[in-house]
Amino acid sequence: MKQLIKITTLDEYRVFFDTKPENYEFLLLKISSRCTVSFVIQKIFKNWFNEVDPSVKLRCGIVEVISAREVSNQIAKDFSIKHESPQAIWLSKDRKVKWSDSHHRITVDNLQRCLSLLGDKP
Repeated sequence: MKQLIKITTLDEYRVFFDTKPENYEFLLLKISSRCTVSFVIQKIFKNWFNEVDPSVKLRCGIVEVISAREVSNQIAKDFSIKHESPQAIWLSKDRKVKWSDSHHRITVDNLQRCLSLLGDKP
């Protein structure tokens, strides 16, 4: 069952990965409250997420990079990905990056493409 979780602390970040049903993939969306592009991307993302089949094994986390800077930095470190905002990072069930992009490249088409590959190896 798909899940959307706001992540604000390092503890919540750890729990996001550690307490999941088996075979779930992960999608992290990093946004900034000070960025109009982030505002638009968050709306696109939420509209897309609402249309995703509820039975999909996908756990989505939203990180607001200004108020959760420590979490944002940890994501960059954990996945060796340069920090950007807005930024989407799709991870396999074993936490390997399958797709990462930022700004206007976070589109419904790209999200759907990743969704169609759910379960495939990175």
